[in-house]
Amino acid sequence: MGDCLRNGRLPGALAKLLLGATTIVFSHAARADNLLGLYVGGGVGQSHVRSDLGAFSNLGEFVENHTGWKALIGVRPISLLGAELEYADLGHSASGVGPVPPGLIYNLDVSQKATSLFGLVYWPLPLPIFDVYGKAGFSRLRTEVNASWRCVAPITCVANPSFHQDSTDTRFAYGAGAQAKFLSLGVRVEYERISAPGGSPDLYSIIATWTF
Repeated sequence: MGDCLRNGRLPGALAKLLLGATTIVFSHAARADNLLGLYVGGGVGQSHVRSDLGAFSNLGEFVENHTGWKALIGVRPISLLGAELEYADLGHSASGVGPVPPGLIYNLDVSQKATSLFGLVYWPLPLPIFDVYGKAGFSRLRTEVNASWRCVAPITCVANPSFHQDSTDTRFAYGAGAQAKFLSLGVRVEYERISAPGGSPDLYSIIATWTF
């Protein structure tokens, strides 16, 4: 014991133990104060940008894969129920179509963004670190379409050569996912879709969350 005191090993060990205990106490206190289960998150994945181009031509629905991302803030006051406010950028896709009769090439450019409010229901699992959930709510979906065409055949072009549409609609949205939790960190895989008559975009994503 005397050697330990003289060498300073015991005071150093006690200091480390005290620091560790203090960290644990403050960590538990912070979690106790977070009565609403507040968390934030962000993710990235693959989206399908969709829009109805019937107003411009007979091309029908525009569908393109793109990289999308999202940011969210949520609460989970009880284990079975929660709510989230989310912003998602589903992507900005451009493509060419044609030539199509009577000799036209279409250049299409579509972007979609959404602000959504979801309610979440968690399935009660006997595994404390895993969650499976479904969600439903409403999205404020903004779709911007730019389209034009050019003639590649010896015909007379008499129609309007360009089309622009910028629309914002409130639509029903839904999704489902699974989550693994490691202390304050969560990792999710999730699918969500916005039900819109002019084209229903969706997003598959991997999300990281942090609970305060």
